[in-house]
Amino acid sequence: MRGRTFLFAPSSDVKKAEKALASTADIVVLDLEDAVAPSEKDQARTNIATLLKGERIKPVLVRINAVTSPWALKDLLAVLPLNPDGVMLPKAEIATDVKKVCWTISQLLGADNETGIYPLIETAAGVEQALEIARASRRVRRLVFGALDYSLDLGLNYTGDPSTLAYARARLVGASAAARLEGPVDTVYPALKDEEGLRQDTLAGKLLGFKGKLIIHPAQIGIVNEMFTPPAEEIEEARQIVEVYRQAQAEGKGAVQWKGKMLDEPVLKRAEQVLAQYGQA
Repeated sequence: MRGRTFLFAPSSDVKKAEKALASTADIVVLDLEDAVAPSEKDQARTNIATLLKGERIKPVLVRINAVTSPWALKDLLAVLPLNPDGVMLPKAEIATDVKKVCWTISQLLGADNETGIYPLIETAAGVEQALEIARASRRVRRLVFGALDYSLDLGLNYTGDPSTLAYARARLVGASAAARLEGPVDTVYPALKDEEGLRQDTLAGKLLGFKGKLIIHPAQIGIVNEMFTPPAEEIEEARQIVEVYRQAQAEGKGAVQWKGKMLDEPVLKRAEQVLAQYGQA
């Protein structure tokens, strides 16, 4: 599922969840995990039932609790019959974590059901197993990076310094490409009032190949959407490249010069990627 902004909303707070669903975020993630206290888990599941029964104007994912927790199965039993657009699986460390959730989905909804899985990789073990996780099931749609827990696992203070996250980010991007998945979704940026920091953090992920970002407040939507949307001139150039190269192919040419650039098959495919990603194909 394509999307630039994945906005978390605690399922224990109906008003915040409704505000998220009405926002301009591309995708909303209703949270049953970290944002919900253990004493509120049952009520949060009930709230999701109410929230998902209404008309949906955007895709909705549900972040369940980790498969090793006492709540994961209860989460799946409660939310899967409501047909969320996908399930985000936190603390994904091995392919078996994903397979367990996929098996449960198939048992409850049928093997042909298309509910997708979004493994949230938040530990060193998960980073090292990223490719196996990405290939664990046909239901895996995109990998997602959680830098706060990853930093904790490594015994680091999360500072937002992109150099400390470059290795993990690169692993997720490479695993996604090798598994033929959509580009991964980058970590949250926790400093809500630091707009420049958010911009730089988003850029760091984008330059490595991330195609979207988790966000924790509606105020972050505009900057992240902007950062992941190419300027109009880039889209127009991609359209022209496709047009010029297709014409060259029709004339029996394998490559052609255009505006000082050499256009060949890789350049064409990149231009097609840009158009496909932003709905201009």
